[in-house]
Amino acid sequence: MNFQKILIVITLLTVSQNCFSNEKLSKDLDNDNIKDQIIFDKKNAQIICKLSTQNFLPIRSQKLEYLNDTAGIQSTKNGFQFYNHSMRLGYYCQFRYNPTEKKIELIGMSRYNLGNVMQDGSGESSVNLLTKKYIGEWIRFNEKAQKHVKLPTIYKPYNIDKVYLEGFSVKQPDDFVAFCDNLRNKIVYK
Repeated sequence: MNFQKILIVITLLTVSQNCFSNEKLSKDLDNDNIKDQIIFDKKNAQIICKLSTQNFLPIRSQKLEYLNDTAGIQSTKNGFQFYNHSMRLGYYCQFRYNPTEKKIELIGMSRYNLGNVMQDGSGESSVNLLTKKYIGEWIRFNEKAQKHVKLPTIYKPYNIDKVYLEGFSVKQPDDFVAFCDNLRNKIVYK
């Protein structure tokens, strides 16, 4: 009996540690040939960057609310991205060091949606925040015709003020999702 209790405690500690363990990346973001640190602090729901050119002082995002267990960070060619996935949808937020401002800047967002059971509303979209260009590829289910209809590709400007890591929260991806859904829902079947 004591062995079972010990096994349960070890299992619970392992699961707890994995749920709240930080994800870390080490790469040169600020182009000085010294590796910087990018940390996704799961317990406090924040992204933290420590740049060598700024004496490795922590630069923190806002608290990221409503994250799923699958949220995390990964390296990209010129920076890193934050992702948050759920059962049928998710998003990515791409960051890169801005050498002029000497800050970590949000440069793009993308999302996908598998839609409902009928795959109505499925598709993907992205926005390049440097060029302010949005592209959306969406599918609707036409109940009258009982078939999936690919909507015309949506190209629109997307204007927001520059966002740096210390001002980043889930507001930016939430606003992006609302923008996408609003555009998609305005398109009428042909």
